Amino acid sequence: MRQPLRLLVAATFLLTTPLAAQNLTAPVLSGSWQSTYHNPTMHHFLPTGVTVGLPGVANDLRLENVRYADLFVNAAGERLLSLEALAALTEDRNGVEDVFSLETLGLAVRGDRWAFGAYHRLRTEGAAEYRGALVDLAAFGNAPFIGATVEIAPRGTIQSFHEVGLGVSYALSGTVAVGGRIKYLAGTSAVTTTDAGSLRLTTGTENYALTLEQDITLQTARAVRYGEDLNTIQLDYRPYQLRAGDLFGGNRGVGIDLGVAMNLDRLRLNASVTDLAAGINWKEEVTSLRFTGTNTFTGADVLRDLLRDSVSLATAVDSLVSTFNPQADAAAFRTEVAPSFYLGGEYDLNDRFTLGALLVIEDRLDATAAALALTGRYTVTDWLRVGLNVNHRAGYPVNAGVHLYATPGQFRLFVASDKLISLLASGSPAVSGIRIGASLALGSPERSSASFRPEYR
Repeated sequence: MRQPLRLLVAATFLLTTPLAAQNLTAPVLSGSWQSTYHNPTMHHFLPTGVTVGLPGVANDLRLENVRYADLFVNAAGERLLSLEALAALTEDRNGVEDVFSLETLGLAVRGDRWAFGAYHRLRTEGAAEYRGALVDLAAFGNAPFIGATVEIAPRGTIQSFHEVGLGVSYALSGTVAVGGRIKYLAGTSAVTTTDAGSLRLTTGTENYALTLEQDITLQTARAVRYGEDLNTIQLDYRPYQLRAGDLFGGNRGVGIDLGVAMNLDRLRLNASVTDLAAGINWKEEVTSLRFTGTNTFTGADVLRDLLRDSVSLATAVDSLVSTFNPQADAAAFRTEVAPSFYLGGEYDLNDRFTLGALLVIEDRLDATAAALALTGRYTVTDWLRVGLNVNHRAGYPVNAGVHLYATPGQFRLFVASDKLISLLASGSPAVSGIRIGASLALGSPERSSASFRPEYR
């Protein structure tokens, strides 16, 4: 086995590299198809009896302690990533989160009291933590760490899966509706590390002798290809690939969404929990590698090349280690999909202005994180509404968002970004929290917006 360091660096790359869906506008935009993904009872706010969900895409990337625009330098007319700049920004522990959703098709049918909904989408959920020491090693090599021991193990999970949701909701009265949804999850690929994993690297004071203390397990499913005897490694992670066969594979799980909504005419409130008890059991094309023990080897300051220059990666690995002999097996494993809790609402000040607020509580890397958004929306014409919001997530700077909701005829278009400041600063939509979606409202509006049920008009 001559590739363990390469494998661990590759795992770090997978766990901490942006994939490009969370959005802090859609959950309270009553009447929109996109709001129903967050709460099954929002079907009761849809304007017509039948709504067809059309393809859409959503992406939300979050970089803790780092501003995207600060990671690049201009050199010879090119904009290049600077590891030195990244090292100056990172702390001991740094989080990366990415939520991606490729929405395909959906359908909602709403009656006087009952509403039913179904949809399919492809999701990628990633939450990882990387050490500042690992970035320092990549930027400066191991010379600054002579005589020191540093922890460099990343931890986290990134997984891609199909989601098929079937929901039902019921209007208890003209003002209150409750609902639930069962979701079938079909995994496509995953990479995860154990939470208690450790990689401690010590640089000796003589001859730069390096000692690596290992106690970490890396589990992958359809994400990395291993050659015979694990002597070759090839990344094969394709989070956005739609393959119908994946829907019926052996990597499966379920999840539950629950929700409640209130319609008080000008005031609309809703609360929900999504991905409750959700997870995927990975059984097909699974490889688990456990690295344990202590290895000491000598050499020059080669970690700089190992972590920084992919061209010299193989040479650097060969000079660092001849064998680590990880324990390999194909044991099944399970990944969880973190639940999210939503509480929000909208209030119509008049026929033109609407105010809204949303609180989201999420579980990321075994820690609870909150997000808050305050929204204002203006009705420009009968078919066009535009809005702004101010939002804040725990551990991230305050940002501004914009959204547009157009309803020409039966067509509905929703475009939103929670990170306008990030988008303007970086010029990259990869970090702007963009969401785009559409739907068709078939038929004519069947009831007043002031009631869930016709008898309460």
